[in-house]
Amino acid sequence: MRTLIKLISRSHVACAAILLLLAAPPHLFGQETGYRYFLYPGEPPQGTIRHLIGLSQAKLPEDVIETDDVFRAPLFGYSIRYGLPENFILEGDVNTNFVTFHFSLGAKWGFGFNGVRCAAGYDVAYWFGQLEQFGFDTRIKGWINYPSILIGYDFGPFAITLKGELILVMSQTETTGDIELSTDHNRFAGGAVGLFVEQPLWKDNILLIGVKANFTDFYYPQWAAFSTFERKFFIPEFTVGFVL
Repeated sequence: MRTLIKLISRSHVACAAILLLLAAPPHLFGQETGYRYFLYPGEPPQGTIRHLIGLSQAKLPEDVIETDDVFRAPLFGYSIRYGLPENFILEGDVNTNFVTFHFSLGAKWGFGFNGVRCAAGYDVAYWFGQLEQFGFDTRIKGWINYPSILIGYDFGPFAITLKGELILVMSQTETTGDIELSTDHNRFAGGAVGLFVEQPLWKDNILLIGVKANFTDFYYPQWAAFSTFERKFFIPEFTVGFVL
């Protein structure tokens, strides 16, 4: 596992793997094998592939966001999961509000006891944003790591998953006009806890609904607010998606 984390932490490897995972046609990964859920840390057979299309909306802090329109756009997301041997799962995600783009690649390892399923994971994300409206000429990019733990239970008609993650900001570069400001020191920005319910609809299609509580001093979708506060905020987030 340590070797895998070191490999995906390298920027050029992560970028290449993200592009390969998201661009490859489904038949290269094998066929569906009937594994139902997406976020629930079950036991997907090797070669199982699942897709999630979703929408997330967060309530940003009022003392950071001073307007009602510009920074309240939801995040549109696409995610893919691929079953590996020995209960490992490879995953890739893309999220965007068309001002900011967030790409992540990671792996999880699942295990279970007494009907409860658990997983430990690590995701590496590259993100960037560009704002050239409203008198701004600002670009930003950076790397974020997300260690995570998931605990789930399958009730039969539906499954519930509790997910906790840390937010580790590895590097960040902001450019305004001709001025560039970079930082490459690793820092702990906060964490998040989310509760998600997955409800089968028809065939292999699943409805996913979740609520997430972010406790962090850096929430990447609100970078364009140019916050100068140095404290952690509580940012609630609601997610709805369809597993295909």
